[in-house]
Order: sequence, then structure tokens, then C-alpha cells
Amino acid sequence: MFDYTAGQLELQQKVRNFVSEYVTPNQSIIDSGNVPESVFQAWYQTGLICLVAPKAVGGIELDTKSCAIIMEELALGDVGLATAFGANNLGSYPLLIAGTPEQQKQHFGPILEGKYGAFALTEPGAGSDAGAVATTAVKKGDEYILNGSKCYITQGGYAIDMESSLVVFASTDRTLGSKGLSAFLVKGGTPGLKVGKIEDKMGIRGSQTVELVIENLKVPASALLGAEGDGMKIAMKTLDSGRLMVAAQSVGCGQAALNAAVRYVKGRMDGGKPLAKQQAVTFRLAEMETQVEAARQLVHRGAVLKDNKQPYSHHSAIAKLFATDMAMKVSLDAMDIMGTYGYTKDSEIEKIWRDARILSIYEGTNQVQRLVIAGGLLRS
Repeated sequence: MFDYTAGQLELQQKVRNFVSEYVTPNQSIIDSGNVPESVFQAWYQTGLICLVAPKAVGGIELDTKSCAIIMEELALGDVGLATAFGANNLGSYPLLIAGTPEQQKQHFGPILEGKYGAFALTEPGAGSDAGAVATTAVKKGDEYILNGSKCYITQGGYAIDMESSLVVFASTDRTLGSKGLSAFLVKGGTPGLKVGKIEDKMGIRGSQTVELVIENLKVPASALLGAEGDGMKIAMKTLDSGRLMVAAQSVGCGQAALNAAVRYVKGRMDGGKPLAKQQAVTFRLAEMETQVEAARQLVHRGAVLKDNKQPYSHHSAIAKLFATDMAMKVSLDAMDIMGTYGYTKDSEIEKIWRDARILSIYEGTNQVQRLVIAGGLLRS
């Protein structure tokens, strides 16, 4: 069921070539937060700038499993870049779910030219609880006026500076709670939308994370995705898809940690005996390998469910919970194997561990995943 097709193997190799040429040699620069423009340009040249863009608008419209393979390989190179490049997919799911042909053309046009979009849901007082969104959208005549703020928005500054496309969630009726949440397609560069704080993060420094300040932002009524009150449904369906991709990134991160540990063990002596000959170490590596592969199979199973239009929301939560916890555990195990060296900046595992930490937080914390999983289990 989970064998790769010839086309998927070709995509995998294309991403591996990109990582080898543009990511690995620039690792320290990327981790400084200053991604060279050449890296973004090279990614655009691969033709993978937006994996989910429909063929009707000139996109490649890849199946979910192919997307997962690509995100795993990107994260194997750098989780931050995987997050940055993945922003175009996350910001596009709402258009695939509720966008009209005209809205899809508006959204995908600039993105397929190499620009970056953004998904703007999270707020200081509305992280895991999307129904608590305080940003408002008031309809006046043939337009909506938005006011509020967003935080931790991936590639948000790029979307504004490039005059690309953002999906912004705002409440059209706060008395209805989550049922009053709506989604709007906003063009970057529109007056009333600007970048506030640019976050200085512990990890995934290859991606941009910003605060958005929204002050009297005017958008046409045609910017509304679906109907008023559809925002929560659009957001949850988007996150179901996004969580599979985070799980795929986690597999890449875990694989990177395992690879680093294997390289270290093969070249290290301890007490006159190679670490690779010490059973305590080899057994730990075996456990790490098993966990990485189990997470990979969970991701691919979720992709198969989605691509076959089967219910996958519950499985998506399971995959994210397991895979992100795995990435943290395997990277920590690798650091333990390396000892003091693993804690130094000279060690690649130090960066991998910093990157791994975010995976169980964004796209719905793992506490939220447990709520989703338990809720589905107890309803059955």
C-alpha cells in the first residue's frame, strides 16, 4: 500500500538534489535567520512552489502522499525551510475548501509566480481556541472592515511585502463564538495590514514568523470565503490537512536525528571499543529507527485515506501526535548518545533538537490532538 511510484521517487530525488545543493551548504546561514534569496529562487525553479495548486490555475496538484514525501525530505534538510515552503500549501487549503474559481485565480496567481502566502488564524488570546478570535469584520455596504491582530504567522511579512495572498480569519458576529468566525482572502500590501513584531525563535529559523497588525483593513465583500460563519469549518478542515504535513516534517526531522546519531556512532570509540559494537547503543538506535518508520507509515496511511476521500481527521491527529512526539524523543536520544558533544553548537543534533521542539506546538498542540483523538474514540 505504501510503495512509492516512479513519479514519487522522482520527486523525492528532486528534493534531495535541492537540499544537497542549496540547503546543506548554507545550513549555518539559514539557521541565523538570513535565508539567501538564491535558496528561495532555486526552490521556485523546482516547480514545487505550491504543491496543492490546482491544475485549473496552472498548478501541479500533487496527491497527499507526494506532498508528504516532499515535506519529509525538506525537513530532513531543514525543518525551518520546510515550514517556510509549506506556508503556501497551508494558506491554499482554505481556497481549495471554499474558494470560488475567481478567488482561486486571485490567490494562486502570485504564488505560482514565486511569491509566498500566509494563513492568519492565531491571536494572542486565541491559540488552541480558534473560537476566541477577537479580530472583527464589520460589513458596511459592499465591503468588510477588519480590525485586530494576529501572531505567529508564518511568512506573513513576505506575503505583505510581495503583495501576495493571505487568508485572514475574523469574527463577523462575536456573540456566536466559533459560529461567528469567517474567512477572508486579503491581498498583501492592502492598506490597514502591516507587520508588527518579527519573532526571534529558538528553532525553525529558516522560516519567518510575524505579528500582523490589522487596522481598518477594507476588503470587498467578494473576499469572503464561503458564507459568514463558515470560518471555523474552513479552519478545522485546513488544519486536518496541515497536520499531516507537520507529521511528515516530523518524520524528516526524526530521520535527520537518527542519521546524525548513526554517523557519530560509526566514528566514535569509547573505552577502546567502537560505540557501534556496544549493545546498549545499538539497541537504542534500533528503537529510534523503529519509531521513525512507524511515524512514516502513519503519515502515509493518512495520505491514502485523504486521497481516497475517506474520513481522515481522526487519523491526522493520531499521526501528528505520534510523529511529533517521536521527533522530540529521537532527537533527544541522539543527543544522549553523543553526550557533551551533542550539546555543543558544533553538533548538528543541537540544531535538530531546537527545530524539533516546535513540531508538537504548531498546527494544534499535542494536547489538542489528544482531545481530538479521545473525542472521536468516545463518540464511536
